[in-house]
Amino acid sequence: MFELTQRWFQFFGILASVLTVLLGGCVAPITYDVSVPREIPPGSKGKIHKDVIELELPELTLYAQVQAFDWDGTYLLKPLGVWLELEPLNGAFTLDARQVTLKSDDGDALQPVAFLGPSTSWWSPRAFAAGCGPRMYRSGIGITRINVSQEDVMEANAEAGIFRPSAGAVPFEGKKCFMFWFDTDPLPDHVFTLSVDGISQDGKTVSVPKMPFEKGSVFTVRGFP
Repeated sequence: MFELTQRWFQFFGILASVLTVLLGGCVAPITYDVSVPREIPPGSKGKIHKDVIELELPELTLYAQVQAFDWDGTYLLKPLGVWLELEPLNGAFTLDARQVTLKSDDGDALQPVAFLGPSTSWWSPRAFAAGCGPRMYRSGIGITRINVSQEDVMEANAEAGIFRPSAGAVPFEGKKCFMFWFDTDPLPDHVFTLSVDGISQDGKTVSVPKMPFEKGSVFTVRGFP
């Protein structure tokens, strides 16, 4: 499903580029620095789609993106976001946001300061980061199109769908996405290790291997404006 979405996304990007040229705009190749998955964890099955890791677990398929970007000095503001999509094979699950942690190579493991979800994921042809929840529609290229502000996240604005991790797990069923924000700079200069230990089904914990992300470069094409 993710590959099919990506193919449609790539096709839409090419179509948008052609239309941009025909309508008098321009197309630009863009290379940007980003946190990319280092590898598929040993003993696991999965794939790496540029800066997104896919893990095929017995109970579900997991996709994750650590949203640390640097595009010619343009980057997101603190806190750092982690996008997570979960596609169960069947049945209902729960997720404890307190057990989703991120460790940088220069510090201790962090718990999220806030999270969003469960919601529906989406991709924008004018943005680099995957989206979840409220979507911002705006011309021009940006790193993200999630329509929540830094203040929404830091204050855990419930009206924007942002919450503090708290006691008790969040139920979900079917393919759902979550966003988690961590109190660290969203730059890809460090190695980040993502741990997702809070997924359960019928009281049984879903075992997810730790996922290291490191600095890498991704090439894409975007149309202006």
